Amino acid sequence: MNLKQLMRTQIAPQLIALRKEKGLSIQDAALQTPLSMNMIALMEQGKPLAARHYQRLLKFYGKELAFCLKDIGY
Repeated sequence: MNLKQLMRTQIAPQLIALRKEKGLSIQDAALQTPLSMNMIALMEQGKPLAARHYQRLLKFYGKELAFCLKDIGY
């Protein structure tokens, strides 16, 4: 799985879930962060944007992005 697929299939749905858990619309999140509605929508679609944008949104949600490495079984 490449990074674009990872963003679309795993990270983007989690961003949507975090926003909804807080009872926020995209507009609400944009008003409370330095991010535009368009930027948040792009992140929730899994578009590859600068990491700093994701970091700002995740900080607002009280989360951070972490990666792990795993064996692929060769």
